[in-house]
Amino acid sequence: MAYQQLSQAMAFEAESPSPGALSRMGMLALAESLRSGLSADALRYHFLAEQLSEVLFHLDGLGKLTFLSPTWTALTGLAVEDVLGQPLAEVVHPEERPRVQALLDAIAARVQASFRLELKLLAPGGPRWVELAAHSSPAGQGEVLGTLTDVTERRQLQARLQQSDRLATLGMLVPGFAHEMNNPLAFMLGNLDYLLSSMGESAGAVPANAVAEWREAVGEVREGAERLRQLIGHLHNFRAESRQGLVDLTTLLDTVGQMVSSALRSRGRLVRDYGARARVVGCEGGLRQALLNLVLHAVLSLPDGGDMEANEVRLVTREDGEGHVVVEVHDTGSGIPPELLPHVFEPLFTARESKPGPTLSVCRDIVRGLGGSISVTSSVGRGTVFRVTLPMAS
Repeated sequence: MAYQQLSQAMAFEAESPSPGALSRMGMLALAESLRSGLSADALRYHFLAEQLSEVLFHLDGLGKLTFLSPTWTALTGLAVEDVLGQPLAEVVHPEERPRVQALLDAIAARVQASFRLELKLLAPGGPRWVELAAHSSPAGQGEVLGTLTDVTERRQLQARLQQSDRLATLGMLVPGFAHEMNNPLAFMLGNLDYLLSSMGESAGAVPANAVAEWREAVGEVREGAERLRQLIGHLHNFRAESRQGLVDLTTLLDTVGQMVSSALRSRGRLVRDYGARARVVGCEGGLRQALLNLVLHAVLSLPDGGDMEANEVRLVTREDGEGHVVVEVHDTGSGIPPELLPHVFEPLFTARESKPGPTLSVCRDIVRGLGGSISVTSSVGRGTVFRVTLPMAS
């Protein structure tokens, strides 16, 4: 019980007491009285527990939390006193519970003396990744001492690095793929053009309706092949480029729209609302990447298999009357919660825990490098608008 009382007292003591808060002052008095009964060594250990960034914990022989250092609240957003007395397995993510319980049982049975693993903790703001280090207590009786170290940012960074590595590898392979695919496409388009011209020459020997059907069928095949050729061209050009020049925003947005068409097909529709046809000075490859990230973020915010007519991504261009062109990317998705909105352009931000989405910090850096600005507004349940403002070419 002393562990639990001192843990609660430390949690209250970590906060600034407010006037008239008798219960809080009582807890501070309890902390002082508990400390007065501790040895000098015990006081040093408890002081250390208050200063460490890691969370220190103690489990009794039943695997229940009897002590938590105040850092627990900073890590999870949960009050220490609300968690004490619960089994450790109950505060971790459900998918982690069997593994944690099996390891705790192994320590209790003296099969192993310690273990270390990364897992997810439950928290009001979403799961937090921690490294759990647990050791059999010198006191025995199945008690466990351990630490919880926050590794959430490290896990997110690892996911980003893995994604970047996959994209870098793909970027090295795409030019070769594009070249290999363009060769058979060139043969296909050439032969289709030959068939179309031959049908016109033999129109007198074949019923007119049959020729019309053939020409229509071959025309559709040629249209599909031409579209595939354009997509391969977009992929071939999707590389880092440093060359500066004039970039037509309307053409660039159309290219981006084609590149996300497959991802959008089962989610909604793309609406083009071009109120201005403007050009800007910059690197076409960089600006393409920034706009593609924004549009792809909008596409992924729409539910897969939802209402195809109601769900949309809208691309808007307009002039602001001050020598700038404004590009807006609207979506009718789930929106971004207010508490996350200030962090949207941070390097590790992701609105999706399971699959990291496009890196919006890259968009911000590219736009700023072109002398522009970027902002975002969002309403939960109604959608999000990203707004890019760029100086127009004179």
